[in-house]
Amino acid sequence: MKTKYTIIVLGISLFLILTSCNKLFLGEEIPNRQVENFDQLWQEYDLHYGTFDVKQIDWNEEYAKYRPMIEDSTPDSTLFRVMTKMLDVLNDNHVYLRPIKSSGLPWYSGGILGRQKVTGYDRQVVDNYLETVLKEQYELDFAMIPGNIGFIRLKALDSDYSVYEKIMDEALDKLKDTKGIVIDLRENDGGEDRVSQYIANRFATDSHLSFTVKVRNGPNHADFGKAIEFYTKPEGSFQYTKPVVLLTNLSVYSAGETFVLAMIQNKNVTRVGETTGGALSDAIPRELPNGWLFRVPISDVRDANGANLEEIGIEPNIAVSNTTEELNRGVDKILETAIDLLK
Repeated sequence: MKTKYTIIVLGISLFLILTSCNKLFLGEEIPNRQVENFDQLWQEYDLHYGTFDVKQIDWNEEYAKYRPMIEDSTPDSTLFRVMTKMLDVLNDNHVYLRPIKSSGLPWYSGGILGRQKVTGYDRQVVDNYLETVLKEQYELDFAMIPGNIGFIRLKALDSDYSVYEKIMDEALDKLKDTKGIVIDLRENDGGEDRVSQYIANRFATDSHLSFTVKVRNGPNHADFGKAIEFYTKPEGSFQYTKPVVLLTNLSVYSAGETFVLAMIQNKNVTRVGETTGGALSDAIPRELPNGWLFRVPISDVRDANGANLEEIGIEPNIAVSNTTEELNRGVDKILETAIDLLK
C-alpha cells in the first residue's frame, strides 16, 4: 500500500515540476516581483495543504489580511515578516521558509518546534548508560545496556528501503537474546512512512490497522484521493516479540510519528517520555520566483481510530520529562524509566 502512496506523491511532485517547466517553456514564468512572490506562496498552500479543514483555518481570510501589506516596492525584510506571520496560523512543524543567503534574512520554521527549543535530551548522557556499542551508522545505532537490555537509537527513516531490511536483521539478531529492547526515537528526523511501518512490523505478532493517509488532489480544501491504509503485521525474516519500550519527545514528528502509530499496535510495546510534535503529514519542497524555498504538507494522516493528531501529537503511556539540571548531572529519567520497566 505504501507503494501506491509513493506513486501518488511522486506523481503529484512530477506534475508540479512539469507544470513549472511548461510555464517556463511557454514564456509564462512568474515574474520575480514581491506581489507575485507573496501570491505564489499563498496559492501553493491553497492548492496543496492537507489540513485546512482539520485545523479550521480560513486561508482566504489570511490572504485578505496580509496581501494588502505587500507592494512591489516592499523590502525583502517586510515581505519575509508578512509571509511568516501568515504561515504562523498553520502552526505546522513541516512548514518552513528559507530566503536565499544574500538576503541576510534568517530561516523560518513553523509549528511548536520553530518556537520552542527541545532541551530535555542529550545524546552524550544517553551514551553513558550504554555498556557496549555494537554498531553505529546513519540510520540507527544499536548497543547493550547493563542487565541484558538491548538499545536501538533510531535516527533516520529516509534511506533506501533495502538498507533497513539489512540493518534490522543485523540489529535484531544481535539483540535477540536480550530481556527487552529500548528504542530511542528522540533525535529522529523523519523520512518515509513505508520505512517506519516496516521497522514497526519487525516487532509485530499479528495484523492491525496502524494509520491511513489521504493526499490532496484537487483545488478545493476537501479534495483528497482515496485513503491509503497501513497495517502493522509481522514482516521480515523474524520478529522480536519480547518487551519493547519506545522513547519519545517533542522533536519526534513526521515519519517518526507514523512509526509511533504503527508501534502502538504491537502489544509488547510501552511508550515512555513526552508527547510527540504533532506533524504527521508528508510534505513537498517548492521554490518562489525570488529563489526562497518553502515546504507544503500535502496529506491528512489519521490514526487507527480515525483521529487526526496534527498540533496534538501522540501521548506516551508513561509521561516522563528530563530537566536541564538532571541532564547536567548525567541523569536521563526517561531512559531510566525504560530500563526499570525491562529489568
